[in-house]
Amino acid sequence: MFQNLRNFFRLCKILKTRGNWPLIRKSKTQLWDFILCRNGLIQKPFFSAMLYWFQMLKGLDILVWRLETFGFLFSPRFNDDDRKHINQSLK
Repeated sequence: MFQNLRNFFRLCKILKTRGNWPLIRKSKTQLWDFILCRNGLIQKPFFSAMLYWFQMLKGLDILVWRLETFGFLFSPRFNDDDRKHINQSLK
């Protein structure tokens, strides 16, 4: 449990530094559906979704990879110009 809590704070730090905030602001409902497991292949009730995310925090690298895949996190190799180029179609 301590590892899950530590990984949660590490995830918050990663979101703060690498989060794609223009995309997050534009697609809040999609992000909430992703977090609450209301769309796609994984559809769960609220409490099952919270247990699912608690288990996902054991392996932070997979969770970060999923957020990068969906575009909510930038890859660590992107610089500021790359980030602006990726988000230019959001405006």
